[in-house]
Amino acid sequence: MTVGLVAFDLDGVLYRGRQVVPGALQGVRAVLRHGLLLRYVTNNATLHRAAVAERLQSMGFPATQEQVLGSAAATAAWLQDHISPGSLVLALGEAGLLRELKEAGFEAGHVLENAGDRPAAAVVVGLDRSLTYGSLASAQHHVFQGALFVATNTDNTFPSEGRLLPGAGAVVAAVAAAVSKQPTVIGKPGLGKAEALRRTTGVGYEDTLFVGDRLDTDIAFGAKVGMKTALVLTGVHSQRDISSYGVEPDFVLTDLRELARLLDRLSGS
Repeated sequence: MTVGLVAFDLDGVLYRGRQVVPGALQGVRAVLRHGLLLRYVTNNATLHRAAVAERLQSMGFPATQEQVLGSAAATAAWLQDHISPGSLVLALGEAGLLRELKEAGFEAGHVLENAGDRPAAAVVVGLDRSLTYGSLASAQHHVFQGALFVATNTDNTFPSEGRLLPGAGAVVAAVAAAVSKQPTVIGKPGLGKAEALRRTTGVGYEDTLFVGDRLDTDIAFGAKVGMKTALVLTGVHSQRDISSYGVEPDFVLTDLRELARLLDRLSGS
């Protein structure tokens, strides 16, 4: 086995809310010490890539915008291949998602900014912590009028300090129920992010190790395309959950302090 790239999920793997997960800094430093490419791959669509990099830096992690692959940026890139430049795209989401959509060349706004009849080319749904009945009704209206229904991700929960909170998947489920239709999903375990990771790094799936805390997104994402996968038990799923999800990681780590030894094994050291 060889590895040229290690990609980390963020929530529950490197941090929980504003708290750094124990062992996370040691794990990331081990990647650099082994001379491997490093990427941060998150389903979080509320923050722009630059903001994610700044947040990681503030916690002590080495990070640049180019090392971050978020579902907001991946969604904007997917839309560039499916609708015309400058199209109106409405989001049920937050500032980071809107910024990525605008930087991709779209006329983008929150669904509440265009509750009328001007047709939108797409409605993009992510986590929106200001969700209201009115914004749900506006998203429903535009999908009924023919807008593409696109989800940044379908994570039902995400870990915060001491508890789980509702994730984008809860918002997506509300819209899906309102329109009686399922969205195109861009984030993990969708393949769009895997293709973007391979394209931007030049590293094949077979030489990539994906480290995550969720079996249904992180591990399923990596396994689907043939990456090596490591489940770290500091987030959502535990060892006893493995038999329930129909996907098995190649490796299980109690925390990221164990990653250095795994990289030694994979490199033959």
